[in-house]
Order: sequence, then structure tokens, then C-alpha cells
Amino acid sequence: MKKLMLPSGEAVFIRPIQPTDAPALLAYFGSFSDLTRKRFGPHPFDEATVKAICENLDDDPCTRLAAFADDKCVAYCLLLPGILPDDDIRLKSYGIDTDQFTYATYAPSVDEKYHGTGLANAIFTELEYEAKKAGATHIILWGGVQHGNPRARRFYEKNGFLKVGEFDLNGGDDDMVKPLS
Repeated sequence: MKKLMLPSGEAVFIRPIQPTDAPALLAYFGSFSDLTRKRFGPHPFDEATVKAICENLDDDPCTRLAAFADDKCVAYCLLLPGILPDDDIRLKSYGIDTDQFTYATYAPSVDEKYHGTGLANAIFTELEYEAKKAGATHIILWGGVQHGNPRARRFYEKNGFLKVGEFDLNGGDDDMVKPLS
């Protein structure tokens, strides 16, 4: 568990999802705005999905981290070993020779009230460490980043992601990859 003191003085704890986190995670997903639901979609946000995630953590290939302020979940991010089939097809179409064993796929979400606090950077740093530890040489954004999300694009660029191509799933999207050193 990692403790982060936000500029506001609020303490936030970053840690792996635990089986007992289902109610907090479900409440977090329930707080998503329509725009956030459109931008973050690695899995459904319903009770059955949350229950399945929390009950099957031992068999889950994903690294799932959450941030908690008191008992409230304020961020949830996951890192999947490998590349999803659609993302892999697009990367190969750009001339990138991918390898399922050296890529990891990243999907972040942070409560809108916590944007700009450093929380996203702290969680990404933890997931990047996990990716390197698992032997990944690159991280790809799950489903890319939407053109209509300049804040996210700046975050990814600041953290070393490079635009490698464009596609159109949500009105224009960019695939971005971060080489790990």
C-alpha cells in the first residue's frame, strides 16, 4: 500500500483491489458521469462484473489498483499482460511488430474531483513498475485515447507515451504506446 498526500492535505491510499472492495468499487463505477463511461470501458460497470472481479482476484491476470480516500474508491486502474486483439491488429497495421509477452495494456480511471492532484501519476508509476517487473517492454493504452480528451492526451504524453497511429471508434482516437526502459 502506498500513501499519497494530495496538495489539499487529503491522504489517499493506493493498493491492489481486494475481495472486500466490491461495494466501494461498485459505488465508484456508479459515480461515473456519462462522459467518463464513454471514455473508460475495459469491462461493464455492473454489480455482476464487480463481484466477479473481486471474487476471482487470485486467478486474474490483470494487476488492478485502486485509490481510496477514507473508505471511498476514487480511482481504479488495471494493467493486463499482453495486447487485446483489436489493439494488436491496429499496431501491426502501423508497422509495429508486437509481442504478447513484452507488451502490457493499461486502462486508467480517476474520479473527476481528483484530476490534477497527482493521483493519476502516482497510480501510473505503480503500474509501470509492475509492468517492468513482469518483463514488459511497452505499455499500450487500452482502446487508445479519444481526440476529445486533451487532458488525458497531455497526461499520457507527459508520462512518455507516443502516438503511433489513429483510428475511429469514438469520433477519433489515437493509439499511444510507452516504451519502457
